[in-house]
Amino acid sequence: MGAEGFSSYEKLVGIKFIEKVGKWIAYALIIFGLLSLWVYSREKNEKEKQNVEIQKPI
Repeated sequence: MGAEGFSSYEKLVGIKFIEKVGKWIAYALIIFGLLSLWVYSREKNEKEKQNVEIQKPI
């Protein structure tokens, strides 16, 4: 928790900053992945509906 494990304050600040940025990048990638799965499932369902309409003309 403190700066005991670091040889300088600058390294501590740099590593803390990198950790924060990395955490936000990870959150962004998780959200992007979930949105991609959602879009994929919508397109898949839409394609299946089109196939059913083509196979069963009214």
